[in-house]
Amino acid sequence: MDKYSLLGFITLIIVFVGLLLSIFLLTVKTQNKIANRLLALYFIVFSIHISVFFYTSYIELPLVIEMLRDQIISLSSPLLFLYLVANIYSDFKLRYIHLYHLLPFLIEIILFIPNFYGVNHEERVIFTENYNSQIIVKISVVVGSVISLFYLILMFSELKKYRHLLVENYSSTTSFNYNWLYQLTIVISSIFVFSQFKQLYKFTGTDIETLNILRIVLIILLLGFLTWIMLKSMYQPELFKGIDSGHKLVKTLVKKDNSKTVSESSQQESIEANIQRLNKFMEEEEPFLDSSLTIQKLAHQFQMPSRELSILINHHLNQHFFDFITSFRIKKAILLLKNPMNKKLTILEILYDVGFNSKSPFNKAFKKHTGLTPTEYRAKLS
Repeated sequence: MDKYSLLGFITLIIVFVGLLLSIFLLTVKTQNKIANRLLALYFIVFSIHISVFFYTSYIELPLVIEMLRDQIISLSSPLLFLYLVANIYSDFKLRYIHLYHLLPFLIEIILFIPNFYGVNHEERVIFTENYNSQIIVKISVVVGSVISLFYLILMFSELKKYRHLLVENYSSTTSFNYNWLYQLTIVISSIFVFSQFKQLYKFTGTDIETLNILRIVLIILLLGFLTWIMLKSMYQPELFKGIDSGHKLVKTLVKKDNSKTVSESSQQESIEANIQRLNKFMEEEEPFLDSSLTIQKLAHQFQMPSRELSILINHHLNQHFFDFITSFRIKKAILLLKNPMNKKLTILEILYDVGFNSKSPFNKAFKKHTGLTPTEYRAKLS
């Protein structure tokens, strides 16, 4: 089997897997239907784009259809970005404003109007036969790469914001999908870098054998990517949960709060009084024992607007809400470990009792506060 036949065979497998995964995503019962549909649409677009490596041996499509097939890949970055956002925010909805994500595809078409779409069939044939040497094609590749890079930056920016929102509003982040989305973005970035290298060689290299090897490697990477996505979707169909889009970063809330005209001395007195009241409430009522505690829940129990409580903890105490709650949970765990009556309690039972819901975050937090793991700390006491 020569390299081109191998490329066609692997591509056929990828298209089959991609379409199969699309059907799965469109039919699986899940709360996050929008995210699944966006990912399914991405795989359909992706499958259509790469199908050229196997169907051209059997079918000859009109030149306009072929060009649209090639340019449809410009929708992939916007679709992945929207998929990311739909996973981050549980109340995400597609709106008319999101139509601007069609711009990369429209830009590609507009670039080709003078030399391809706006000319007769004979001129299209000449253009296609000299495709790689056309200036507009090289411009199109550069524009497409810049747009893809722009969307990657947007994705990392959204993930950074998401991470901040999690630690500012939730006492546990293990049930959220940050790690999955971060891994996805890293994998996409790696594939993007390799594909750019392949594109560069396509227009500057002279050895078709090397180009086909690069294509095969890229296709294998994409097959691995699809397989990974499929396994994630099968074993974790809901891919955890997102957060409410109503959450605002504390630095945004602080800017609005600073615009209010309140004397500095009276404001400081109020802040200190609220901090004392909050610490007393935490020690007496122990709301941190609730493993699903959020800043909204605590605000309701503490009878303070969640916006004000968020500023109090995340800004004035200079602690993320996540770290604030964790510190009380660790203090409680230390008390339980020190109590001789709790010798029969396992470390697992203690971590659940104090509000943690998994062992790894508990061990990490405990060591951060004490310099020892819970097991080492217990051994030191005995």
